[in-house]
Amino acid sequence: MARMKRLFTYGLWVIVFFIFSQIMIYIAINTTYKYKPVEGKSSLITTAQVQATSINGIAKCWIKNNTQNKIENKYIKIDCYSKNDVLMGTKYIKIDEMQTNEEKEFEVRFNYSRVDKAQIEIVNELPQNTEERQIISDPEMSMAMVISALILLINFG
Repeated sequence: MARMKRLFTYGLWVIVFFIFSQIMIYIAINTTYKYKPVEGKSSLITTAQVQATSINGIAKCWIKNNTQNKIENKYIKIDCYSKNDVLMGTKYIKIDEMQTNEEKEFEVRFNYSRVDKAQIEIVNELPQNTEERQIISDPEMSMAMVISALILLINFG
C-alpha cells in the first residue's frame, strides 16, 4: 500500500511539474515579442500591429471596407524591414471577399530575423515572382518542438 501511495505521489508531482513548465514556457515565449512600428498605406486598414522577436513574428491587421463596392481577390502585402531599411521579406494575405462596411481581422506569422518595422498595404494582384511560402503563414511549431514532444511521450507516456 505504501508503494502505491508513493507511486501515486510521484505521478502527481510529474503532472504538476508538466503543467508548471507549460505555463512558464508560455509566459517566457509571449514576453519576448516586442511591438514594432507599422506604416499603413491604405485607408482601408483601420489598425495594424506587428510583434517580433529576434527570429520570428506575428503581423495582424484589421480592415474595414468603407467603400461602396465589395472587395474581392485582393491581397494584404506586409513588408518586413530591418533597422537599416533592408527588406527582410514579404508576406501576402488573401482577401477573398468583403462586403460594404464589413470589418475583418487578418493574421500572418513570419520567420524573418531582426525585423524592426513593417509596411502594410493592399494590392490588387501578386507579383509574378511570388513564391508559395510568401502567401501562407509560417508554421508555429518547429521540428525540434515535435521531436522533443515525442521524446517526452516515449519516456513519460
